[in-house]
Amino acid sequence: MARASQEAKGLRVPGAAGTGAPTDTVRRDQPLNEFAQRAARSTCPILITGETGVGKGHLARWIHANSPLADGPIVPVNCGAIPEGIVDSQLFGHAKGAFSGATADHLGLVRAAEHGTLFLDEVGLLPPSAQTRLLRLLQDREVQPVGHPRPLIVDVRVIAATNSDLAEEVTEKRFREDLLFRLDVIRLHVKPLRERVNEIEDLTATFNRELAELYRQPQLDFDDEAMTVLRSYHWPGNIRQLRTVIERLHVLCPEERITAARLVEIGQLQDAVNTASIVPRSLDEVRYEEVRRVLEDSGGSVSQTAAVFGVHRSTIYRWLRNHGEPPTA
Repeated sequence: MARASQEAKGLRVPGAAGTGAPTDTVRRDQPLNEFAQRAARSTCPILITGETGVGKGHLARWIHANSPLADGPIVPVNCGAIPEGIVDSQLFGHAKGAFSGATADHLGLVRAAEHGTLFLDEVGLLPPSAQTRLLRLLQDREVQPVGHPRPLIVDVRVIAATNSDLAEEVTEKRFREDLLFRLDVIRLHVKPLRERVNEIEDLTATFNRELAELYRQPQLDFDDEAMTVLRSYHWPGNIRQLRTVIERLHVLCPEERITAARLVEIGQLQDAVNTASIVPRSLDEVRYEEVRRVLEDSGGSVSQTAAVFGVHRSTIYRWLRNHGEPPTA
């Protein structure tokens, strides 16, 4: 098995509610991981829904790695990133001479996923011609490369993902209803991070560990109030935004203890303080905390601390006295 598949097997399934097809009678509040585990054992099409950044691609990779096709490739495709004029060629391939510039046969992403999984992210953005070809793939397991004289049989599992309402896209005549029915054999909905507060601590630990390894530095140390801020923030960018915040802290605050004030300032989570169950610190309190940190790092030297802050030694004494802690050095 490929290294990527082995790693994906160890990943946790994002927590959320799952359902089968629209007519499925299974309770809607049943945990997603149970539905994902059942779905992974099959090779039927799966439709993953949820907001941008919730981890739909992560879930698709987990399903592939835990499926009968795990030894095959998983080929991710961002349907919105391919220019409309070349979508058919990029996805389904083309024959030499099919059009100007086609100087050789092109396999296409579908056939590149042979005996594996084709992951179509933002499938609702496919143009009509590609939707028709995708429907043929799902119905007949056939693709016909552009300019090729006959269809080709292909063995591939399709997992599609979207952050839009495909039923509404059907109503607006932008998406084929028969294609939606074919894709929607199993539907898995990934909840936004704001509804998965219990996962934030584990996700933070995972990203902290990964980024410490990436940047070859110690993991960040979050205090209790910083974790309260992380749990209280509404995360409009979901998991992707959380990882970005942790990476920003690794770059700008390496080897620091991350406090609530530092997290709000560097992580740009100003709104979190308004909803967190903590009392926001004043600037004077934040300054005192930073003075204490620099003092500890300098072995208690007031002179070095004053140099760091660009003030006279007497100012450091005054700041500390204001908090009932006169220096001893």
